[in-house]
Amino acid sequence: MTRKAWLGGAVIAALATWGAFSALAQTQLGSRSLTGNEVVEVAVGGPGGTAIFVPTAQLRGGSNPVTTAQTTGTLSPVLTNAVGLLVSTAASTSVTVQLPPQPYDGQAFVWVNGSAGAFTAGTLATADGSTIQGSTAAGTLAAGASVQYVYVLSTNTWYKAR
Repeated sequence: MTRKAWLGGAVIAALATWGAFSALAQTQLGSRSLTGNEVVEVAVGGPGGTAIFVPTAQLRGGSNPVTTAQTTGTLSPVLTNAVGLLVSTAASTSVTVQLPPQPYDGQAFVWVNGSAGAFTAGTLATADGSTIQGSTAAGTLAAGASVQYVYVLSTNTWYKAR
């Protein structure tokens, strides 16, 4: 191997290493704080087909978390289809949580008792004509416990999963 060939190989190897390092050193291209209201255009039927807009909340399961310290009354203004996780930081004494309006098929909603005490009363409700199968009461939810409901479009119903 000639000195020129060896030097050329060393330069190529150095450039390849630098290229890999510079790719790793780039800043993050995505957002870590999506609101869930952003949309992605998705083609239906392949290239040239019709397109629909899919909210990022639906792509990631609607898990955008919201916290509240509300212990009584009705909690609905902050809950949208972008919200899939509600954490109560104070123990509920009589909060009614309205499930997200116009849910999509398979949407999950979780209500977490993030307080140090048990809920004495908590209720789930809908305001969009959908129904809730079984009990709407979260009841005496222990500290750190949670309830989960999943929406099924074909029946327009929220089902308690846990």
